[in-house]
Amino acid sequence: MVYHDEDVEIYVNGIAASQESGYNSTYDPLDIAPAALALLKPGATVTLALHIHQTTGGQGVDLGLANVVQP
Repeated sequence: MVYHDEDVEIYVNGIAASQESGYNSTYDPLDIAPAALALLKPGATVTLALHIHQTTGGQGVDLGLANVVQP
């Protein structure tokens, strides 16, 4: 789940996990690349990194992990 103003890139242990252009004003779920998802195991220690690119106006980012199960 991520809120971002503006473009965002997300990495797990240096592996590109997800990216999205533009901005959002609510927390939205993003798909995660299979290679990054494989690193998210119970008990694993991981490093999350974000890169935000701002072109104008305010800037902000917030990232959280969520286990989303599709019915």
